[in-house]
Amino acid sequence: MGEPLVIIASLRSAARILKIIKDPELLEWEESIEHLDVLAKWLPKKGFKILPKFFDKSYRPGTLGDEADKLIIKIRGCYLGSPGGLESTIPVWDSVILEQPQLREELNRILKEEVLDISFEEELTKEFEEIFGEALHKADERNLKDDNENLKELARILMRLAECIDQIKKEKEEGHIPFIHFEFYIVVPS
Repeated sequence: MGEPLVIIASLRSAARILKIIKDPELLEWEESIEHLDVLAKWLPKKGFKILPKFFDKSYRPGTLGDEADKLIIKIRGCYLGSPGGLESTIPVWDSVILEQPQLREELNRILKEEVLDISFEEELTKEFEEIFGEALHKADERNLKDDNENLKELARILMRLAECIDQIKKEKEEGHIPFIHFEFYIVVPS
Protein backbone atom coordinates (compact mmCIF):
# COMPACT_ATOMS: atom_id res chain seq x y z
CA MET A 1 0.00 0.00 0.00
CA GLY A 2 1.16 3.47 -0.75
CA GLU A 3 -0.13 6.99 -1.00
CA PRO A 4 -2.82 7.29 -3.68
CA LEU A 5 -3.44 9.87 -6.35
CA VAL A 6 -6.82 11.48 -5.69
CA ILE A 7 -8.78 13.31 -8.36
CA ILE A 8 -11.56 15.65 -7.25
CA ALA A 9 -14.08 16.75 -9.88
CA SER A 10 -17.66 17.91 -10.12
CA LEU A 11 -20.07 15.25 -11.37
CA ARG A 12 -20.21 16.97 -14.75
CA SER A 13 -16.41 17.12 -15.13
CA ALA A 14 -16.03 13.54 -13.85
CA ALA A 15 -18.64 12.36 -16.34
CA ARG A 16 -16.79 14.10 -19.19
CA ILE A 17 -13.47 12.59 -18.11
CA LEU A 18 -14.94 9.08 -17.81
CA LYS A 19 -16.74 9.43 -21.15
CA ILE A 20 -13.32 9.87 -22.75
CA ILE A 21 -11.24 7.53 -20.59
CA LYS A 22 -14.04 4.96 -20.09
CA ASP A 23 -12.27 2.90 -17.42
CA PRO A 24 -11.78 4.61 -14.04
CA GLU A 25 -9.14 2.04 -13.12
CA LEU A 26 -6.88 3.71 -15.67
CA LEU A 27 -6.64 6.61 -13.21
CA GLU A 28 -5.42 4.60 -10.21
CA TRP A 29 -1.91 5.15 -8.90
CA GLU A 30 -0.10 5.01 -5.60
CA GLU A 31 3.42 5.14 -4.26
CA SER A 32 5.07 4.83 -0.85
CA ILE A 33 5.86 7.93 1.16
CA GLU A 34 9.56 7.03 1.04
CA HIS A 35 9.49 6.91 -2.76
CA LEU A 36 7.68 10.25 -2.89
CA ASP A 37 10.27 11.89 -0.65
CA VAL A 38 13.18 10.60 -2.73
CA LEU A 39 11.45 11.52 -6.01
CA ALA A 40 10.94 15.08 -4.73
CA LYS A 41 14.68 15.39 -4.00
CA TRP A 42 16.04 13.30 -6.87
CA LEU A 43 14.08 14.46 -9.95
CA PRO A 44 15.45 18.06 -9.88
CA LYS A 45 18.94 16.58 -10.29
CA LYS A 46 17.73 15.23 -13.64
CA GLY A 47 16.36 18.59 -14.78
CA PHE A 48 12.73 18.19 -13.74
CA LYS A 49 11.19 21.40 -12.40
CA ILE A 50 7.40 21.02 -11.97
CA LEU A 51 6.87 17.31 -11.33
CA PRO A 52 9.09 17.14 -8.21
CA LYS A 53 6.74 19.62 -6.55
CA PHE A 54 3.88 17.09 -6.96
CA PHE A 55 5.78 14.70 -4.69
CA ASP A 56 6.93 17.26 -2.14
CA LYS A 57 4.43 17.42 0.72
CA SER A 58 6.20 20.53 2.04
CA TYR A 59 5.92 22.46 -1.27
CA ARG A 60 4.33 25.86 -0.72
CA PRO A 61 3.54 27.87 -3.86
CA GLY A 62 5.45 31.14 -3.98
CA THR A 63 8.20 30.15 -1.57
CA LEU A 64 10.88 28.85 -3.94
CA GLY A 65 10.99 31.62 -6.51
CA ASP A 66 12.32 29.30 -9.22
CA GLU A 67 10.95 29.34 -12.76
CA ALA A 68 8.48 26.50 -12.11
CA ASP A 69 7.27 28.09 -8.87
CA LYS A 70 6.66 31.40 -10.65
CA LEU A 71 4.67 29.62 -13.38
CA ILE A 72 2.60 27.76 -10.79
CA ILE A 73 1.78 31.05 -9.04
CA LYS A 74 1.00 32.85 -12.31
CA ILE A 75 -1.52 30.25 -13.50
CA ARG A 76 -2.82 29.43 -10.00
CA GLY A 77 -1.87 25.83 -10.60
CA CYS A 78 -1.63 24.86 -6.95
CA TYR A 79 -3.00 25.89 -3.59
CA LEU A 80 -2.64 24.60 -0.05
CA GLY A 81 -5.59 22.66 1.26
CA SER A 82 -6.76 19.92 3.59
CA PRO A 83 -9.04 17.99 1.23
CA GLY A 84 -11.14 15.03 2.25
CA GLY A 85 -10.77 15.63 5.96
CA LEU A 86 -6.99 15.36 5.94
CA GLU A 87 -5.44 16.72 9.10
CA SER A 88 -2.45 18.16 7.28
CA THR A 89 -2.31 20.91 4.69
CA ILE A 90 -0.93 19.68 1.39
CA PRO A 91 -0.45 21.00 -2.16
CA VAL A 92 -3.63 20.54 -4.22
CA TRP A 93 -3.10 20.85 -7.98
CA ASP A 94 -5.52 22.51 -10.35
CA SER A 95 -6.16 20.91 -13.75
CA VAL A 96 -4.73 24.05 -15.40
CA ILE A 97 -1.23 22.73 -14.58
CA LEU A 98 -1.79 19.87 -17.05
CA GLU A 99 -2.27 22.36 -19.87
CA GLN A 100 1.26 23.72 -19.45
CA PRO A 101 3.79 22.72 -22.15
CA GLN A 102 6.58 22.58 -19.55
CA LEU A 103 4.81 19.87 -17.54
CA ARG A 104 3.81 17.96 -20.65
CA GLU A 105 7.46 17.93 -21.72
CA GLU A 106 8.42 16.46 -18.35
CA LEU A 107 5.68 13.81 -18.59
CA ASN A 108 6.67 12.91 -22.17
CA ARG A 109 10.28 12.59 -21.09
CA ILE A 110 9.26 10.07 -18.42
CA LEU A 111 7.22 8.13 -20.97
CA LYS A 112 10.06 8.01 -23.51
CA GLU A 113 13.07 7.46 -21.23
CA GLU A 114 14.11 5.40 -18.27
CA VAL A 115 14.46 8.49 -16.09
CA LEU A 116 15.36 6.78 -12.85
CA ASP A 117 18.76 5.16 -12.58
CA ILE A 118 20.54 3.12 -9.95
CA SER A 119 21.48 6.26 -8.01
CA PHE A 120 17.75 6.76 -7.34
CA GLU A 121 17.58 3.24 -5.91
CA GLU A 122 20.66 3.91 -3.77
CA GLU A 123 19.09 7.08 -2.35
CA LEU A 124 15.88 5.18 -1.69
CA THR A 125 17.82 2.47 0.16
CA LYS A 126 19.47 5.15 2.33
CA GLU A 127 16.04 6.68 3.03
CA PHE A 128 14.73 3.32 4.24
CA GLU A 129 17.83 2.80 6.40
CA GLU A 130 17.43 6.25 7.99
CA ILE A 131 13.75 5.69 8.75
CA PHE A 132 13.73 2.02 9.75
CA GLY A 133 17.34 1.44 10.79
CA GLU A 134 17.76 -1.28 8.20
CA ALA A 135 17.72 -1.68 4.45
CA LEU A 136 14.17 -2.71 3.59
CA HIS A 137 14.89 -1.91 -0.03
CA LYS A 138 17.57 -3.20 -2.38
CA ALA A 139 19.24 -1.02 -4.98
CA ASP A 140 19.00 -3.48 -7.84
CA GLU A 141 17.84 -3.67 -11.45
CA ARG A 142 14.49 -5.29 -10.59
CA ASN A 143 13.49 -2.52 -8.20
CA LEU A 144 14.78 0.07 -10.68
CA LYS A 145 12.57 -1.40 -13.41
CA ASP A 146 9.52 -1.42 -11.09
CA ASP A 147 10.11 2.15 -9.94
CA ASN A 148 10.55 3.42 -13.50
CA GLU A 149 7.33 1.65 -14.51
CA ASN A 150 5.40 3.14 -11.59
CA LEU A 151 6.64 6.64 -12.46
CA LYS A 152 5.63 6.02 -16.09
CA GLU A 153 2.17 4.98 -14.91
CA LEU A 154 1.70 8.32 -13.15
CA ALA A 155 2.87 10.11 -16.31
CA ARG A 156 0.36 8.08 -18.38
CA ILE A 157 -2.47 9.04 -16.01
CA LEU A 158 -1.59 12.72 -16.04
CA MET A 159 -1.26 12.68 -19.84
CA ARG A 160 -4.67 10.96 -20.13
CA LEU A 161 -6.15 13.75 -18.04
CA ALA A 162 -4.36 16.38 -20.14
CA GLU A 163 -5.73 14.76 -23.30
CA CYS A 164 -9.24 14.89 -21.80
CA ILE A 165 -8.81 18.63 -21.36
CA ASP A 166 -7.62 18.94 -24.97
CA GLN A 167 -10.50 16.89 -26.33
CA ILE A 168 -13.10 18.82 -24.37
CA LYS A 169 -11.61 22.14 -25.50
CA LYS A 170 -11.78 20.87 -29.09
CA GLU A 171 -15.50 20.16 -28.65
CA LYS A 172 -15.86 23.80 -27.61
CA GLU A 173 -14.42 24.83 -30.96
CA GLU A 174 -17.08 22.72 -32.70
CA GLY A 175 -19.90 24.81 -31.24
CA HIS A 176 -20.31 23.19 -27.84
CA ILE A 177 -19.48 25.02 -24.65
CA PRO A 178 -18.28 22.21 -22.36
CA PHE A 179 -16.32 22.96 -19.25
CA ILE A 180 -13.94 20.71 -17.39
CA HIS A 181 -12.18 21.42 -14.16
CA PHE A 182 -10.70 19.11 -11.59
CA GLU A 183 -8.08 19.07 -8.87
CA PHE A 184 -5.74 16.33 -7.79
CA TYR A 185 -3.29 15.56 -5.04
CA ILE A 186 -1.25 12.71 -3.64
CA VAL A 187 -2.36 11.77 -0.14
CA VAL A 188 0.61 12.33 2.12
CA PRO A 189 0.41 11.63 5.84
CA SER A 190 1.53 14.44 8.13
